[in-house]
Amino acid sequence: MNKLYEGMKVDIGLAPVSLNGNSTGVYYNLADYRKAIAILHAGAMAATKTAKIEIYQAKDADATDAKLLTSATATITANVNVTSLTLALATVLNTHTIIINGLTFLAHTDTTVIADRQFSIAGDDSADADELCTCINDPTYGVPEMTATNNAGTITLVSTVPGATVISAEQGVGATITVATLSAQAYVELDALTLSDTFTHVACKVTTDAAIVVSAMLLRGGQRKGITQKVGASASV
Repeated sequence: MNKLYEGMKVDIGLAPVSLNGNSTGVYYNLADYRKAIAILHAGAMAATKTAKIEIYQAKDADATDAKLLTSATATITANVNVTSLTLALATVLNTHTIIINGLTFLAHTDTTVIADRQFSIAGDDSADADELCTCINDPTYGVPEMTATNNAGTITLVSTVPGATVISAEQGVGATITVATLSAQAYVELDALTLSDTFTHVACKVTTDAAIVVSAMLLRGGQRKGITQKVGASASV
């Protein structure tokens, strides 16, 4: 059986960095490959902030005549289709709401009614967060495929089965529940034939509009000859 590392060249598109602005990684030769995929990983992001990955093409490793490959771009927006996020409760008031994957959860003075997605705010922030978690995690009325956990009034939302779903959340009525992204990812896939004539190399460019920890991986596949990975350590079991 073929190993994955024998069928796809793995390289660093952009080393992990706290980035506020843009940075372009190394240009890799695509001449011996038919396809490539660039994967962007983003860390903590405040509401409305973005992280974008673009694929640039060039005629050589020195970035000669570098230019954006048409349509080769993907943008992560905080709190929209992310991998994990937090909800920080701060003295939530009656009738305030939070919207998670299209479902609205309503704060009530003293009563939790799971079937109505209504949670009590009769306690402190941590107690209120426990009530909201109960609603979110309910198998019938909660958010499908999602798990909520509370830590002192800050709820973390993740996919119950890692990688099976993405999460979107936003404030509804009121501003007493703050939403923030913990992690998110995006990718751009390309066929080598989409490169312009005489262009042979590609690189990942990442742009952010705030200080966000980001990194990118570049995977090249459909090789025309054998692949030898160049890594600091490896194991195959």
